[in-house]
Amino acid sequence: MLNLKSEKSDKRYFDEKKIPDDVWLVLEASSLLSVPEFRIFEIAYREWFSRDADEKTVEKFFTPYMFGEVVPPWVRHFAQRVINLDRENKLVPRDFGIQPRFVTRDDLRKGLDFTAWIVVFMVGLVLLGKVAGKALSTICMFPPCY
Repeated sequence: MLNLKSEKSDKRYFDEKKIPDDVWLVLEASSLLSVPEFRIFEIAYREWFSRDADEKTVEKFFTPYMFGEVVPPWVRHFAQRVINLDRENKLVPRDFGIQPRFVTRDDLRKGLDFTAWIVVFMVGLVLLGKVAGKALSTICMFPPCY
């Protein structure tokens, strides 16, 4: 097993040092490829077994990982390979079937709409708080009232 604690490139902080090395490998590979951990399991399965797995098959291995920090050897091997490729500056996500996703105009519009709704909601919440504060300020709720 790789001992990440002795390597200079290991940048763990505070509570991250409590994460087991195998799990840290998966998290690091996930970060380097910019994909979720479940996708790391899917790609690793395809690389190791030379065939795609359905979601239920991957889930059988992913569930123990999520709840018991159990990393299968083939996922560990894949994650280590991704990290090594990154250290050698040879990591190309497209080699693993990962296509970059660019922001479309529709995505941008949805993001701006969502931001506007959040701002409207927060302003309404603040105004409601001010109105409620003024209405309840004349009533003494907790003794002693002066």
